[in-house]
Amino acid sequence: MANIRVIIGLLLVVVGFFWNDIVKLIPESTPNPEPVLVINKPDKISDNVSSVAGLVTDKEDRTKLAIFNNVFADRVLDYQTDAQQINDVYSQAAKNMFGQSLRGKYNGYGEGLIEIMKDTLGDENHEVSQEEKNDISQDFKGLAYTLSLTQ
Repeated sequence: MANIRVIIGLLLVVVGFFWNDIVKLIPESTPNPEPVLVINKPDKISDNVSSVAGLVTDKEDRTKLAIFNNVFADRVLDYQTDAQQINDVYSQAAKNMFGQSLRGKYNGYGEGLIEIMKDTLGDENHEVSQEEKNDISQDFKGLAYTLSLTQ
């Protein structure tokens, strides 16, 4: 038992003498930088899109919705579908992604999304043309871009 005390004491003395050298050998840890969301600004952003994005006030929700809408904008270009199915795909994807967490949280957000879709697709169900898909994609890119801006 006495030998263990002597060994521990000697180790502490050695560490004390060489502490500065020991510290230099330990690599510094730096926290991972916070990821940055980069969404390129589309050519045009309608006032309707900007007003809908302005309804979302929580920074975390804005980021999640920006990512969600950006992915939707990229994917809608490849859909072979009609106008109602675009609405259904968006709604179902949002339910899968957010569940009930955003339901009723931002008054007018859902209605604003419907208006964005109606601006391009109209009220009648029909096969969506490539031009309409391009327009919807640009609108949702604009929404994603506007949401990605911090408030």
